[in-house]
Amino acid sequence: MKVSRRRGVVRLKLEPPESALLVGLFDDLAEALEELSPDDPVRRRLYPDGHRDDAAVAREFRELTESSLHEERTLRLGQCRAELELGQASLELGDDEVRRWLQVTNDLRLAIGTRLGVTEESMPIDPDSPDAQAWAIYHWLSALQDALVDSVMG
Repeated sequence: MKVSRRRGVVRLKLEPPESALLVGLFDDLAEALEELSPDDPVRRRLYPDGHRDDAAVAREFRELTESSLHEERTLRLGQCRAELELGQASLELGDDEVRRWLQVTNDLRLAIGTRLGVTEESMPIDPDSPDAQAWAIYHWLSALQDALVDSVMG
């Protein structure tokens, strides 16, 4: 993966295995967004309560906002996936597209991190752990997100 910025355009160059990984992650997240139960920790992380101290207010807020947030999240995810589906070796992204990619990579990190139980105190990856691959993907997504942020910050 390589991210650069020139004349206001961010260029994201992904290797074929990286593109394939992202397409798979996008598909997995799209499916999960449709199937997560209301009590699922990933759903709670992606759609947090709007009010912590009053369950009734939190429920009302969720009823008013969750549907539109879900539609926006699903749309962004589909747009990023469609860009990769074009099979381009590199993507040229304007500010709005970079913002969208940042939001989608953040959603992926939140979902994977929630499943892994990521905390500030999380230990380094144990290569023999059954979760080693998920941890590696989490860290790769973090690096991608970092590179995109750096490209925007100049």
